[in-house]
Amino acid sequence: MPGYAFDAVAELVFAFALCLLRKVHVADRKIRKGKFDWKDYVGNELMGKAIGVLGTGNIGIRVIQIAHGFNMNILSVTRHPNPSKETRLGIKFVDMDTLLRESDIVTLHVPLTSETEKMIGEVELDKMKSSAILINIARGKVVDESALINALKERKIRGVGLDVFEKEPFSEDSPLIDLDNVMLTPHIAFMSEEFLEECTYVCVENVEMFVRGETQNIVNPESLERKHE
Repeated sequence: MPGYAFDAVAELVFAFALCLLRKVHVADRKIRKGKFDWKDYVGNELMGKAIGVLGTGNIGIRVIQIAHGFNMNILSVTRHPNPSKETRLGIKFVDMDTLLRESDIVTLHVPLTSETEKMIGEVELDKMKSSAILINIARGKVVDESALINALKERKIRGVGLDVFEKEPFSEDSPLIDLDNVMLTPHIAFMSEEFLEECTYVCVENVEMFVRGETQNIVNPESLERKHE
């Protein structure tokens, strides 16, 4: 299945952002312990904030579309700034330093390559606002986890939402577990009933088309070339 769960993954970005900004995760933990005091949970609104989107593929574009609904100022980084794409998406292409300095939310949507591995490390985290939130639902190794833990402990950034980790399954003794400015999910960004239904439909359609002698979503097209030799 070549592309999937764009909506589900993009929506989790805003689930993280809203919960961290409004301290929903902290309130949930405390109220379960009998602590019912609204004064502890003064947070911030998402409306009108600046969001830095690293990666403008299918998921990144979905994030941008949703961000417009919150009237956000949308920044992005690209090697080849394209004025027409900038206008079409309603974003502003900037350099990495500007994105890190000006964004209230930094969200990662890049593949893991030699260039993107640990692209967010100590240097990058130091450039972010102390009130900023980092969200990673791309690949765990895109972020230097040790540097991130230090930044969170020292309150260099406001918080983080992580659906992916350097090592999976996630270690139960990770320092991230005890930090109150962290939200963690076990690589579930794609998991929605709507996606699972779509995935099942496409997989069945792949088989039916193959039985009819037709093809779609071919993983190894070279096999068809060998077949006709």
